[in-house]
Amino acid sequence: MNFFEESMQVMNELYGHDVAMPLATVNGEKANLRVVNAYYKDKAFYITTYALSNKMKEIKLNPYVAINHNLFVAHGVGENIGNPLDETNKALREELRHAFCAFYDKHVDENDKNTCILKIKLTDALVFAHDFKYFIDFDKEIATRKKCVVDIVF
Repeated sequence: MNFFEESMQVMNELYGHDVAMPLATVNGEKANLRVVNAYYKDKAFYITTYALSNKMKEIKLNPYVAINHNLFVAHGVGENIGNPLDETNKALREELRHAFCAFYDKHVDENDKNTCILKIKLTDALVFAHDFKYFIDFDKEIATRKKCVVDIVF
């Protein structure tokens, strides 16, 4: 049975707001990991960052990334979609300002041309919610659901 729509509702519920989570990139033969604030929308995570940061340099050379939160893990392709003030980012900018309201005005310098939005277009994910685990294929828009009681204490 295809549980894709249900899994998208779960993704919105769990990640459609500011969530701090580790982001993994690759630097040559080494993996790098750092915590970022991420916001989920329409099969992608969005992160405000800096084009000259190590994560963006690494993504430019190898766009394949992983992101996780507790037991959730996802893979995707990272892309710099430009400065928040770019006309194409106007609506998204307002959503990110709202989602990241705790720090946006203090830490996001929109007037710096190197400030950018990182979009992670998700390819697949494993999500745990409501006593189920969902295996999601974002490209094929299919998901499976299995009963799973999480008994790990966070």
